[in-house]
Amino acid sequence: MSTSDSWARSKIPIQWVQSLQYQGLAPVQEDHLNVNSERGIFLLADGFGGSAGEKAAQTVTQSMKQFLEQEAGDLDATLPFELRPYYSLAGNVLFNAVAFANQKLQQMNQGQSWMDAGGASIIAGYLEGKLLSIANVGACSAHLFRNGKSKEIIIPKTLARQENPFEEEASDGSAVPLMSFGTVKQLEPEITEIELKPGDQLCFQTAGVSQAIRDQLFQLKNRELLSQVIDSSLLRTNTSLIWVGF
Repeated sequence: MSTSDSWARSKIPIQWVQSLQYQGLAPVQEDHLNVNSERGIFLLADGFGGSAGEKAAQTVTQSMKQFLEQEAGDLDATLPFELRPYYSLAGNVLFNAVAFANQKLQQMNQGQSWMDAGGASIIAGYLEGKLLSIANVGACSAHLFRNGKSKEIIIPKTLARQENPFEEEASDGSAVPLMSFGTVKQLEPEITEIELKPGDQLCFQTAGVSQAIRDQLFQLKNRELLSQVIDSSLLRTNTSLIWVGF
């Protein structure tokens, strides 16, 4: 289980990274973004619990970013968590970053009642060479655009998708995550690993961005028009996304 020299030498360049947070009808913006494009780190959290959820989302993304920046690429690092032989080194580092961030949030919630404790879903990407590892916990999703086609590569782990896997999440923000940071002591995140190709686009998102909106984004020639597309869509829910082109 290691990242080969060929992966490191064949690193795919990132052409652009655009991120956006949209304020819908919810009074508190509980999403939090954290990106380090030079290190290939993309983190998007959707908190819940009001102001506690806002703090939870921030804690999770900051903790994961700290872990990934310190541990990623260090083959001699001792990871005090579990390793999975079926993931790459990058996938295992990302898996352990989830455990690290969940511990941090558990500590923050210690002594709080269940009504006052915050939780969060997250979609997290870590790029090593051409291999992108993605961790999914809860209600976020990711979509890949390649050769003119769009595909949902990360499906939200929510009650709504469990009941009907063919429909997108409700745009009112009512998606209930089946797992989340801060609510259990141990998380088993879904890790997906894909080999990226030049021309690929990725959209990491919370609920609210429909397929029709993503289709507009993937066809944009001027990346600065991202906010105009989202604003003109009149979304009801608070929404955040990270849009990456390779």
